[in-house]
Amino acid sequence: MRAQRRTWKVMGVKRRESNIEQLQLDLAAFNRCIEVLEKADANPHDVEVLTSHALTIAEQIDEVRWSNPAQALGWLFEKSIPQGR
Repeated sequence: MRAQRRTWKVMGVKRRESNIEQLQLDLAAFNRCIEVLEKADANPHDVEVLTSHALTIAEQIDEVRWSNPAQALGWLFEKSIPQGR
């Protein structure tokens, strides 16, 4: 009997300049799917495939964020300074 292979179609994630907010929403959606699959004790290959896609989205976020170094440094400083100061 041949092993059945499951493929995942990634919707809405294209190799294009996207805004960081949309990419972060996509990454959060993948992370939720991964969490659900892990809790459901799903096929490890399925989790691995989604994790790979999530890492690709994280790389795209980094590329967009660091395409403008001055803006990226501003973002880093904004995140490192406690709110209310």
